[in-house]
Amino acid sequence: MLTERKEDIVAKTDPKDFFRQRRSAAQVKAEFLVAFFPVWCEMLLSEKDPEAKVLYLDANAGLGLEEEGAQPVSFQVLKSIFARSGGRLNLNKAVHPFLYEANKALAATLPQLATELPFYADLQQEPQFLHLPEAQLALQEQEAAADAVFLSLDPFGNKFSQELWARALGQDHTHFLLQFEFKRLTAALSSQKPDHPLHTLLGSRLPALKALLAKTSHAAKKETYVLKAFAESLLEKGYQATRFRINVPGKDQSNHHVWFVSRHELAHTRFKEVVLPYSDVQEDGVPLLGANLKAVRLLVPEYSKYLEFSLVNLIEDLLQNTAVYNSMALEKIYEKHNVGKNYSKANYQTAFEKLKEQGKITLLNPKTGQVVYKLTFATRIKFNP
Repeated sequence: MLTERKEDIVAKTDPKDFFRQRRSAAQVKAEFLVAFFPVWCEMLLSEKDPEAKVLYLDANAGLGLEEEGAQPVSFQVLKSIFARSGGRLNLNKAVHPFLYEANKALAATLPQLATELPFYADLQQEPQFLHLPEAQLALQEQEAAADAVFLSLDPFGNKFSQELWARALGQDHTHFLLQFEFKRLTAALSSQKPDHPLHTLLGSRLPALKALLAKTSHAAKKETYVLKAFAESLLEKGYQATRFRINVPGKDQSNHHVWFVSRHELAHTRFKEVVLPYSDVQEDGVPLLGANLKAVRLLVPEYSKYLEFSLVNLIEDLLQNTAVYNSMALEKIYEKHNVGKNYSKANYQTAFEKLKEQGKITLLNPKTGQVVYKLTFATRIKFNP
């Protein structure tokens, strides 16, 4: 009999404190996937059609069951789907779940455990379990017809995950939530299989990466370089990656990486808004997009311009791209500019307040075009010559 997780029945830990203790892969997945998936769904259905068909594919569907003795995280997602039944955006009708578990013993238990869920009979789309051949056939049929696909997996994990990841790359309608440990990525780099999906993705970068891993003993440098190459390879295929790094508490060593990979700009913004409450921040208020990270101390204000992301650099970047953002509403500037960057919505509010003080922008009423003096996210921004 499935029981509820402790986290479901007691007050949740404050996001800022959640990663102060070391968390399992299941706990990380439960915290981010369960919160983000319905947000992503509702965004897609609002844009496309409330009657659109959405696939939820989870290639690690048993995660949480074995170590927690409670509901696997994939079942918590099913619960979030059921909770959004009826109404204009009916996730219960729109979402078709496909679940895979590599552990054969666990996989065999999932269909029966699913039927024990109190809301199972009310799910409009019964979950399909991909260890069964008929479910794999159903997936092949439905993938092409789906309006959007959400794929949760470890791209360096089980063989099925790797195959699914390789097959889905290049499909415009597929969005990925990747959760992995760096040691698995390095193991994939060392694979002797010439057709390994990671090798194919990295292409000409692969020899240099292998040489670096062989020569460099500095673990942090290795990780930074390899992850940068991974992100750049995705970008070449048209995918942005919003990255959240979780370090081991008290150590400069990663524990988990969670990446949202998509060609959809607004989806990145929505993912970032889910994870930002968990993030450490710099002294200037710019998020680090990670937990248990060591922020660089800004001993003098001028140091901030040497950081990859800072309030000073945000303001400068906006001023260098006035032609792109002129006459846009602040909300639209935020949604367009923040993709691939660490900046939060609050950072844009602060940046434009400073630009207003400096006389570099004029605020306009979004409907009448008249000058206004209070900055809101609906305000149109006119950059002054």
